[in-house]
Amino acid sequence: MFNKYMTIYEFLEQNLNLLSNEIIPLLESDFSSHDFLKKFAKRFEGDYINFLHNYGGTGAFKTVHGQIAKFLADNETKLNIHKKQKVRSENVFGEMDEIQGWKKN
Repeated sequence: MFNKYMTIYEFLEQNLNLLSNEIIPLLESDFSSHDFLKKFAKRFEGDYINFLHNYGGTGAFKTVHGQIAKFLADNETKLNIHKKQKVRSENVFGEMDEIQGWKKN
């Protein structure tokens, strides 16, 4: 549950089991950080909106998504995933970006 004093990273740590059991299984074997973000935003919609609001301003998406990507990188083993090469993927604004690619172990 969202706490306005909690960082996104702390929130992800507290929900690690849900990420492993409810989000990672929904992803293809090869996926991008954007794919993960879409599933995360759907599963934790209210919390996701609150984090975007708290980080506010023009960099909210980049800040929140960057912290989520860092969490994935820091917790590859726990999430049973590993980094691959960067991939081109459409962001939330419909623009193409270079983003981290992942593979399930």
